[in-house]
Amino acid sequence: MNVTGAISLQIAFSQVAKTFLETPKSDKVEIPGVDEKRAMLAIDILMRRSEQKGITSEDVDALDAFLEANNLTPDDFGVGMQLKRTKGYFLLGKEIQAGIALREMEDLYANFKQNLQSQWSGLAHLATGFTVSEDGQLKVTSPPNTLTARDEEILTALLNETKGLQPLTLKHAKLVIEMVQLDKPQFEGKVTLDLSNFHKLIDYGLLLNKGALDLSSSDSWLDQLHKKSETDPDQKRQRLHIEV
Repeated sequence: MNVTGAISLQIAFSQVAKTFLETPKSDKVEIPGVDEKRAMLAIDILMRRSEQKGITSEDVDALDAFLEANNLTPDDFGVGMQLKRTKGYFLLGKEIQAGIALREMEDLYANFKQNLQSQWSGLAHLATGFTVSEDGQLKVTSPPNTLTARDEEILTALLNETKGLQPLTLKHAKLVIEMVQLDKPQFEGKVTLDLSNFHKLIDYGLLLNKGALDLSSSDSWLDQLHKKSETDPDQKRQRLHIEV
């Protein structure tokens, strides 16, 4: 019997899982990008419920990749509920981190607008916002025909020069991307979000100007994501799908 790591067959395992684990390693085809050993260790941790705090999001990613590549499910190993609960904890933790980052961004953006008013008053009255571009830098946003190329250049530079705003915004953007990837019940097959298209979907200026820090608020990042990605604008929206 070839059982990777410390995991052992248990009665909770489905026949499919048992067959997979009993298959000699020499008969298995190695799948690029799939870490079977790490996935098995993740299953082992999930089975020992009292020690689930030792699992990381990278372990869960490895487990998801392994299951998908082998047409298996968490329930085949008797850890479906534990995995769902663990993902819920990860999602909740990221939501809390993102909320803290947004509150700090609100203060920094207020400083930016105050400095803009005193140093570039001609630009301060224009309807603008900002987002994160593909390279992680901040990028000014505005309605069509609002800014000249020179205006955009100045405002984008000022945004990135505002102390602490760019790294904090990039941190929040990455947390949002991770939350969308984790929240499969709500987003899988509907939304693909990464730094290459983030600027097309989420405008932080709109969010902060409206005070939409709470996820249930109109124009929050979650609301913007739904509005710009749904084909049916009347589709019922929900908060993050957290199960703990």
